[in-house]
Amino acid sequence: MTKDLFWQVIAEARKEATHDDGMYDALMHKLTPLSNADIVRWGQIFDQYHKLSYKDSLWAAAYVINGGCSDDGFDYFRGWLIAQGKDVYLAALQNPDSLATPEVKECETELEDMLSVSADAFFEKNDMEFDYDAYDAECTKHPLAPQEVAEIQGEVIYAEGVGDWGQDEELLRKIVPRLWDMYC
Repeated sequence: MTKDLFWQVIAEARKEATHDDGMYDALMHKLTPLSNADIVRWGQIFDQYHKLSYKDSLWAAAYVINGGCSDDGFDYFRGWLIAQGKDVYLAALQNPDSLATPEVKECETELEDMLSVSADAFFEKNDMEFDYDAYDAECTKHPLAPQEVAEIQGEVIYAEGVGDWGQDEELLRKIVPRLWDMYC
């Protein structure tokens, strides 16, 4: 599993799912036939992109779109963002206001199930209960190489740092003006 194949699986699942709520089932359908190594590497690639999206400017966008955003809510928002595909994900990290589209306004922007889909596919494929020790052991057998992690990190261009915006409405308006106009 490579980062390019990761995004291909996301794109294929997006075509199969009729709505964001269907992404989990579509991804399960795409992941379970893969080898254990590919499933856990898909999960590790997801984790890298998820970690890279932990940025204050993106949290500001999630806060405005969702009318507030807790720590867990931001995790689920970033899961949703990855499920939108590579282009939307990378654009949002470079400019969170790029999410000011009618398509975003009309959907739920949290997908908690994205955080566990690779482990769930691994468990289903191996017909096992939720044995996270077995999943972690499989991840340890098939880690991402440092070069692969560097390639993933190299794709991401961040918006200018905004620091802690502390729910300051004036600052939020400056960080994501189009989103502010759409949602507030």
